[in-house]
Amino acid sequence: MFFSAKKWIALKARAVAASGLRPLEKPTEFPSNPRHDDLYLVEFPKSGVTWLCFLMANANLLLSGDEKRQVTFFNVDAFIPDINASPHLADPMTALPGFRIIKSHAPLNLDYPRVFYLVRDPRDVMASYHAFLNQTGWFEGPLDRLIGHPEFGIAAWIRHVVGWLDNVPASRSFALLRYEDLLADTTKELAALYRLLGFDISGETVAQAVERSAIERMRGDEAESRARHPNRSKLEFVRKGSAGGARQDMPSNLRQRIEREAAPLMKRLGYLP
Repeated sequence: MFFSAKKWIALKARAVAASGLRPLEKPTEFPSNPRHDDLYLVEFPKSGVTWLCFLMANANLLLSGDEKRQVTFFNVDAFIPDINASPHLADPMTALPGFRIIKSHAPLNLDYPRVFYLVRDPRDVMASYHAFLNQTGWFEGPLDRLIGHPEFGIAAWIRHVVGWLDNVPASRSFALLRYEDLLADTTKELAALYRLLGFDISGETVAQAVERSAIERMRGDEAESRARHPNRSKLEFVRKGSAGGARQDMPSNLRQRIEREAAPLMKRLGYLP
């Protein structure tokens, strides 16, 4: 079932009030100055979009011949802005690809003209999301409580993914990307995304973008950013960065619960046999 934005916000606020989650601000899902060629990188939270933003921002710098600037946690939103943070988006920061690339966590939004949709194994998503929400103080409670939450747990993941996979018209520009495939062969997957955009970028450019966006490099850059920001000292976006890594310490009964509730979708995406 899909709700209007107004009803969805009201339901979310009611669920938050009853669950131990702190109230969140009204979500922003669309720019104040939309463009017909905007490209959105969409995910359910904690599916790996921060890494994808680094990869594409670095590739765009290299494509533009810009050797002076680097992508960091301090400036990545300038290259690939987060629509959930602000609806007021500037012009592209690089000459190429020539259009804006925008990060989003929005549920199905058919006003998005072009979408790369990033999906990740929900067992890892739930474990990573729980850790992140605890860091921010937006959630207090054990992992099983989050998994069972109708607006933030496994039901929310299913609704988000199914919403995008089953309701985008065939005529719309849409591409599905699995985090695990991006992790397994980053060079191949990144090059494939740019071919979809009409750019046949060189292997050297792709390799440089991948090197600049290495998880260990991002982790060090994030640590420096946290050290200088008074409200980010306990906030960690870059964690293990491995397939299955987030759920390593998850009790087997919780893994089985996720597998049971999300079985059809997980099989469809290749996460269950």
